[in-house]
Amino acid sequence: MNILIIDDDRVMRRIIRAMLAEGSHNTLSAGNHIEALSVLSYQKVDLILMDIEMPEINGFDLTRIIRKKLDHWLPIIFLSANESDNYLALGIDAGGDDYLTKPVNQTILNAKIRAMSRIADMQRQLNELNKQLEKLSYIDPLTQLLNRRGLVERLEIDWRANKRKKEELSIMLLDIDYFKPYNDNYGHPQGDLCLQKFSQVLTNCMHRPADSIARYGGEEFLIILPATPIEGARFKAEKIINALLNESILHEHSQVAKYVTTSIGISSTKFGAVDYTELIKQADSALYLAKHKGRNRRVIYQPKTQN
Repeated sequence: MNILIIDDDRVMRRIIRAMLAEGSHNTLSAGNHIEALSVLSYQKVDLILMDIEMPEINGFDLTRIIRKKLDHWLPIIFLSANESDNYLALGIDAGGDDYLTKPVNQTILNAKIRAMSRIADMQRQLNELNKQLEKLSYIDPLTQLLNRRGLVERLEIDWRANKRKKEELSIMLLDIDYFKPYNDNYGHPQGDLCLQKFSQVLTNCMHRPADSIARYGGEEFLIILPATPIEGARFKAEKIINALLNESILHEHSQVAKYVTTSIGISSTKFGAVDYTELIKQADSALYLAKHKGRNRRVIYQPKTQN
């Protein structure tokens, strides 16, 4: 562990450092709050041994400062010659995790460090698990694409970036043609497999890290194309339509083809949408026209007349 010893007594720092040497720990030291905060600003620290009685800022106040500054938890063990219960209570209230009285017993010190190390490991595992759960909350479990929650967050980020950079942002709203007859005739398990294959086709057609794909509804999908003019989105839509035909997912109950096809509505910020909600409405309007024209095609939104 990287252990930071904070004590205004240089001799005490040396004694504790010698005690920790047998445990193969890496020790750092600070004689006051300025040095301590400096070390924490550039050095990874796993545990702090904090003297309480220090001039200018005592250990309790410094602990409060550290807890406010750091965005993660690390164990802090107080060191003090004061054995009163009141001091122990003050230490816990200040944000400390344990308390050792001076002179420090080496056996007890190392035992407490081992205990804190186990707690720190569990905390890291918990933080990693929470990150994974947070990530899962943005992902559609069937298709492994962004879900509606993830889509909204991505749209907000890309919309702000688009306004800042003053670039054209395009989106595509896609719908699998005649998916209900597919589900009704092949069954829902096969329908789920179709959605997964369709999602994979979309993923294979996207080559830029900035592009995002989301499952917008049951069989509806939305693709965000940052820094992409409308012609670039049109080209991408045609690529998806052709890739889907090459995939040849059998659909004997479609009125368009013997294979699964898609209709695509396209819009971009060039058409004057005031926010991404309006942009989606424009793409949805274009998608409606694509279906009206016979499906298995892409249509670009036009503000007044659509073609």
